[in-house]
Amino acid sequence: MTPDVVVDIGNTRMKWGVCGGNEVEQVVRLPLDDATAWDAALAQLPPPQRFARQWAVASVNPPALLRFVHWSYNRGGTAVFEDHTLLPIRVNVDEPHQVGLDRLFGAIAARAMTPAGVAAITVDVGTAVTVNLIDADGVFQGGAILPGPRLMARALHDFTAKLPFVDLTTRVEDLWEPAKNTADAIRLGIDAAVGAGAAQLVDMFVERCKRPPLVYVTGGGAPLIFGYAFERAAGTRHIPELTLEGIRIAAEGLRRE
Repeated sequence: MTPDVVVDIGNTRMKWGVCGGNEVEQVVRLPLDDATAWDAALAQLPPPQRFARQWAVASVNPPALLRFVHWSYNRGGTAVFEDHTLLPIRVNVDEPHQVGLDRLFGAIAARAMTPAGVAAITVDVGTAVTVNLIDADGVFQGGAILPGPRLMARALHDFTAKLPFVDLTTRVEDLWEPAKNTADAIRLGIDAAVGAGAAQLVDMFVERCKRPPLVYVTGGGAPLIFGYAFERAAGTRHIPELTLEGIRIAAEGLRRE
């Protein structure tokens, strides 16, 4: 199929990507459970390429996916990716059906952007942080998962008596010295945990590559990675809509099945 809109439904929000040509050209960020907001966003979309609008949808959030599919039923044709079996990528892990689809769509997009014979690493900073290796043959080889910045902040607040909730979305470059207050101490700790953790994992995965790989950084918390130099990689690219591009590529492949 050729999708008009690709939809990535996460744990905290959803994103619509309007497709044009061979890429996602426009992105709309929406709440998970507000059909009124979805109707308003739909009214702003360009006309469909065909008589009925074609949606391609993927999610790591089954209840939210069900709500959206029900809403979209009378608003065009919808292709739903529920597991890895329809995806155009080989998966070399113990339990392929347990791998989050967001990780696999990011891998599909990264592979498409990477020259043949070169490995790729994706770093996705969202509710969770995932660092994944796609080898030089285009095979998803697994990776690592750690809590994202908001989860870290929420855990510190919810499981202590006095620590405040601190929402961290940008780097704290001005805090690279001992923090002088609790909120800044939390910000500094989360920044260091996310950035340094991702950097260490990238270095670990580079060791498995015969040639320096390319690194693709994505996700709403991606700014926390900026400033960390993956020096042993062949280069680093910030691709905000990596997952949406992966959904688009996978949907395009469906018409060739």
